[in-house]
Amino acid sequence: MSDSPDVPVSSRATNLRNALVIAVTTVVIVGAVLLIQKPWQQADTGVTSVSVSVAPGQVAPAVGAVAPDFTATTIDGATVTLSDLRGEPVWLLFGATWCTNCRSEVADVQALSQTYAGRVHIVAVYVQEDTATVTGYAQRSGLTYPQIADVHDTVAAAYAVNGIPAHLFLDADGVIKKISVGTLAKADAAAALESLLKP
Repeated sequence: MSDSPDVPVSSRATNLRNALVIAVTTVVIVGAVLLIQKPWQQADTGVTSVSVSVAPGQVAPAVGAVAPDFTATTIDGATVTLSDLRGEPVWLLFGATWCTNCRSEVADVQALSQTYAGRVHIVAVYVQEDTATVTGYAQRSGLTYPQIADVHDTVAAAYAVNGIPAHLFLDADGVIKKISVGTLAKADAAAALESLLKP
């Protein structure tokens, strides 16, 4: 009685076919997942995370609250006390010179600082940055509104900042009217400023 040569060949063909089916099925599933999730089209939220130490239980101030007061020195050596700015709206920005999202909007902030000069105070706070770094950046970028190097996170901690750029729009009484974390379009920033100027 002779061995049948068809059995091993058929078995190998079946195994090969099964392996091919598994491989094709895997490729199809992975492809379907990629098409659904579209990772290449994931929008940048415009937020850069930062690690700022805050007191236990401290939370970020909310819309409707009076903005935490602070006193800080600008890169030009001037003293800024937030409560002293009352009587006019304030646009308080938290950012950093190394933050790509922050850099992408700085030209718009400068333009708006000129448009709203004398009507809105614009103050930029640079999280965990020293005066020399902020000074060089401000000079290169042509920034003329007040810049504060918050090297020890004193101001950032008071606001429990954990993402930049962070924008807080305060009315003339120092009440927070709008908070926006992430890159802010020029038109949206202008709309927020206009709303602060309405009687």
